[in-house]
Amino acid sequence: MKIAYIINGLWNSAGMERVFTVRANFLCNYFDITFITKGQGGRPDYFKLDKRIHRIDISDNIPYKDGLQKILLANRYDITVATGGIESHYLYKIKDGSKKIYEFHFSYDMSKIWKKGIKNSIRRFLAIQYQKFGRIYVASHYDKVVVLNKADCNKWRRWLPKTIYIYNPSTITCEQATTCENKRAIAVGRLNIQKGFDYLIDVWERVHQKFPDWQLDIFGEGALRSELQAKIQEKGLANIINLKGITNDIVKEYQKHSIYLMSSRSEGFPLVLIEASACGLPIVSFDCPSGPSEIVEHGGNGFLVSPVGNIDAMANRVMQLMADKSLRQEMGRRSLELSQRFKLENIATEWIELYNQLVSS
Repeated sequence: MKIAYIINGLWNSAGMERVFTVRANFLCNYFDITFITKGQGGRPDYFKLDKRIHRIDISDNIPYKDGLQKILLANRYDITVATGGIESHYLYKIKDGSKKIYEFHFSYDMSKIWKKGIKNSIRRFLAIQYQKFGRIYVASHYDKVVVLNKADCNKWRRWLPKTIYIYNPSTITCEQATTCENKRAIAVGRLNIQKGFDYLIDVWERVHQKFPDWQLDIFGEGALRSELQAKIQEKGLANIINLKGITNDIVKEYQKHSIYLMSSRSEGFPLVLIEASACGLPIVSFDCPSGPSEIVEHGGNGFLVSPVGNIDAMANRVMQLMADKSLRQEMGRRSLELSQRFKLENIATEWIELYNQLVSS
């Protein structure tokens, strides 16, 4: 069976690119897999692909739909996959005989974050609805819609009953879990409005008053780096909150820390929570839409804080863990247990079943 994933590029170090790479590297044992990109710009892939996986990049000099159509008609894939970007507007229009899947790797309500900058409330509401229903319209032309979590799946199914959900797999191997003894907390993600690191700085301002010997390390890059650094300086937290940039060994960093913090305004299915769990970290997360509540067992492997932006409540939960090493370690052990649900082998089986079902239908 021949499968083609169409994605903007594989040069980024973000979660979606990591997930697709890990999935494809496993599934190429069963299928003939190709990645088709547009916008790679000659940059190398960030994550290493198995040598059996084919790579095709559409030249910037060729219109996207024309280039994509030429490739699909020449190669006649059995399944083609849109990944929620501009390619999804073109793929379903190409009559190449393939079964077509629309994958969406963001929260169903993500438009509320993307359109947050529109100050006029009526314009903002209309922009959100236009984008949401435009997405639903495009997805309606696909043979199957796949989202990342059960909560979002239920929302999509109100419009598109053909929607299913398949969780992201764990993409790391952690040989030795953290001891939860170091006085350091960790957060990972792009430095953008969605990830809510502005909230996290406010949380740490409160935490630091009672636990001045603890530090927070934030890994990731993004457009808000300067703004976040300025806020850290303004709060007097320089050398307490550290913007660490991108690391090539995130497992090693998880192992050095004792608490994982998620401050996102919204998520699809946060890969970082699965990674943190696999390394035995207790988690404190805002109960944002959607995903954290399907990974974090409140009172089991961490705490869910509502509503998003409740700074005091999150600070209290963080301090509860800081004050009790035994609780951190107990929750860390539960994280390890729960992380087994997301083993690559288990998740890959669901994809294999879906692909076989589509081709045989």
